[in-house]
Amino acid sequence: MSGAQVLLVVAPLRLTFWVLAITTAVIVVVMAMGVSRHLQWARDDRRRERVRGELEPVFARFFATEDRARLAEELRPAFMRMDAAHRPVAAVLIADFMQEATSAQREQLRDALEQAGIVEMGHRGTRRRSPWRRALASEVLGKIGSPRSVPVLLERLEDRRPEVRMAAVRALGDIRSAEAVPALSEAFLERRVAPTNVVNEALRGIGGEAAPVFEQGILSADPIVRVSSCFGLSGIAAVHGVAVYRLAGVLASDSDARVRTAAAASIGIVGGGNAPVELVGATVDPDVNVRRAAVKALGSFDDPTAGGTLDERLEDDDREVAIRAAEAPVALTRRSRAAEAARARLESSSAWAVEYARTVAEVGG
Repeated sequence: MSGAQVLLVVAPLRLTFWVLAITTAVIVVVMAMGVSRHLQWARDDRRRERVRGELEPVFARFFATEDRARLAEELRPAFMRMDAAHRPVAAVLIADFMQEATSAQREQLRDALEQAGIVEMGHRGTRRRSPWRRALASEVLGKIGSPRSVPVLLERLEDRRPEVRMAAVRALGDIRSAEAVPALSEAFLERRVAPTNVVNEALRGIGGEAAPVFEQGILSADPIVRVSSCFGLSGIAAVHGVAVYRLAGVLASDSDARVRTAAAASIGIVGGGNAPVELVGATVDPDVNVRRAAVKALGSFDDPTAGGTLDERLEDDDREVAIRAAEAPVALTRRSRAAEAARARLESSSAWAVEYARTVAEVGG
């Protein structure tokens, strides 16, 4: 056999050998990763069981007796016995117990956790090197809800990791302290620190103290801030009496259709008695999304005069607008003042959209 023939035989064999070797190595690595992950899951399960076994009886005694002094006495040594791997599990468990407690029990739990030094441990946790530990500590502090944690969480708004900043924003919203409003307002208006909707939710959680930032936000040059501010005003309307008035002004004047759509939808979220004139006018807005939102919002107002406006939109060029104009009277039949007129209009109408809405309502009902 010549050298060329030998090469033709040996070269494919050598290539096959390397392919098999690499494939085998990959399989071994994948198997090792799977075994390692399985072992990690098993270790995590054992940790959870150990922590539950230690803490659940302690909290069970508290829920039975509401003896917060005893709870504080038992919690501190229990935490001291835990290592760095077990304390995060305990923190999550404590957050769960806070969620399960009644309002009165939550206040007692908060005091006990402060007395036991658990809150202070959480404060130190927000400065740990690991980002997930900082985020977890921030989240748990929010669930505990101690006002003492607000300055610590405000520091985390400047954390280098986004998940930590988001956890701090949510925690400040959970605590509902007015002390956090200036920093969160700045973050909201400048669209930094965390996504706009996350900061918005935190501000709405705080309540009426956040009204000025949403009032300022609807005048922002940034349309995203204006959109979010509309929904922010709807979220605090119960404690901010002029919210609908402000939203109506945005609906009538904003040049951006996205913002007008948000304003109409937000007015619908609030609802009320007589529908604002601006909302009625928005049902003929040149932008189809604004019309859709406005027509749907009319169904949230107990206004007998809304029927005529809705009838006009049954023949809208946009199919979705027509359907919503038919669905709104169905919603009005459940109102006190508008019910009678809405039923009469539905019964006398032969519009396809009304037939569609009535059929859907009957099937859904």
